[in-house]
Amino acid sequence: PELIDFSNQNFYDGRLRMLPDRDMINNGQAAIEYIKVNGIWEKQSNLIEAERVIKIVQELVSEKDDREIGIVTFNANQQDLILDLLDNLEMTGSFIRPKSLIVKNIENIQGDEKDIIIFSTAYAPDLKGKLMMQFGSLNIAGGENRLNVAVTRAKEKIFLVSSIWPQELKVENTRNVGPKLLRSYMEYAKEVSEGNYKPSIPKALR
Repeated sequence: PELIDFSNQNFYDGRLRMLPDRDMINNGQAAIEYIKVNGIWEKQSNLIEAERVIKIVQELVSEKDDREIGIVTFNANQQDLILDLLDNLEMTGSFIRPKSLIVKNIENIQGDEKDIIIFSTAYAPDLKGKLMMQFGSLNIAGGENRLNVAVTRAKEKIFLVSSIWPQELKVENTRNVGPKLLRSYMEYAKEVSEGNYKPSIPKALR
C-alpha cells in the first residue's frame, strides 16, 4: 500500500482499492527508504548522490537478487552522470550491469515498471551553500502527472536518495502544483521510511 497510497490520495481521490501482500507486511520492512546524503549541486548534477545510487545498485546485484532495478532521476544531467558512472564501473571488470537495469529521468520513465526503483532527486546546495530551486518539467502545467507516473513504477520497494530534507524545498511561489506535490511526496516517503505510515481510509468507508 505504501507504494501507491500517495498517488491514490493525490491523483485518484482515494478511488483505488489496495490489496496488500501479507508476506511483505509481515517482514516489517518499509516499502520506501529515504536515504539522506550530503551531496553538492555542481554542473547541473550531484556526484555524491549519484555515487550513492551506484552503491545501492552494487549491493542489490551482489545479493544475487533476481528483482529488476530501475533508476529515476529528476533531470537529464543526473541521468547521464549515473550512466557514465555505471560505464566506468563496468570497465573495471568488478561489476556486470544487469540487462534489465534502466536509468531514466522523470520525463521518459512512463511505461516502465521494476521491482525496485531508486530515485535521485539531485537537488542540493551548491559549493557556496546556496540551494537553487530548478524544477524543470515538474513546474510546467501538467508536470505533476510526470511525478505521478514516476512514483508508481516500483512493484516492491523504493529507495529515495536525496541531499535535502523535504522542508528545504521552497515551493510556495512555484507557478504550478508539481513542485508542491514533490515536496509532499518527499514528506510522505520520509514518514514511510521512519515507520510512521498509516494506511488511509477510503472515503466510502469513512
